Amino acid sequence: MVSQVNESPLNRYWGLIPAAGIGHRMAASIPKQFMKLGDKTLLERTVESLASHEKIEGIYIGLSADCERSEWVKSLHPKVIDIYEGGASRAETVLNGTRYLLENGCSESDWILVHDSNRPFLSLDEISSLLSKVGEDLNGGILSEPIHDTVKLGSSSRISKTLPRGELFRAQTPQMFKIGILNKALTKCLQSGIEVTDEAQAVELLGYHPILVRGSASNIKITTADDMNMAHAMVNL
Repeated sequence: MVSQVNESPLNRYWGLIPAAGIGHRMAASIPKQFMKLGDKTLLERTVESLASHEKIEGIYIGLSADCERSEWVKSLHPKVIDIYEGGASRAETVLNGTRYLLENGCSESDWILVHDSNRPFLSLDEISSLLSKVGEDLNGGILSEPIHDTVKLGSSSRISKTLPRGELFRAQTPQMFKIGILNKALTKCLQSGIEVTDEAQAVELLGYHPILVRGSASNIKITTADDMNMAHAMVNL
């Protein structure tokens, strides 16, 4: 276990939203983060939810190099400080973001909360819980939900084994780490050719053990058309 003591007397918190993806699984004509959910886009709702917490000083958003909505994205909320160019994968987009923050006045000891662009139902209480539970712990932490279903490991459409669900959690976002630690972790992964699907996985490979902070079932990630239908139902409740 890496040392849990953070000796910095002053914590600053920044939000980072990787929004450079094109959303293959949604099979839509536009990237899912720009799809409408009620009277707002997914990205608008996501930015507003993350910006709602008073301790989030500013938000940076990673967009694809050919995105035609850059100026619009900049205007989404007063806390959107800037946009930056994303990469070919989520990991590259987040890494570009950590580098951008460090090059533009943020400290390695500042905290960064990485939040999916397609999780529009993040609550203020969840952000507060994450900040509180992680506190000064250099291992960082993520929102998560215990998995209550029985989970099977399989290949070739057959079950290989049943996994102990008591030890399984569904990772959510935000995922919160020191900027310097996350930058180092993602740099090492990309240099080593290791593909990671979230920030916690990269940090784990450095020897850290992020805290699992209880999230909520409503903090859904909208990936498919079925997810979008569920999100519309939630908005219309």
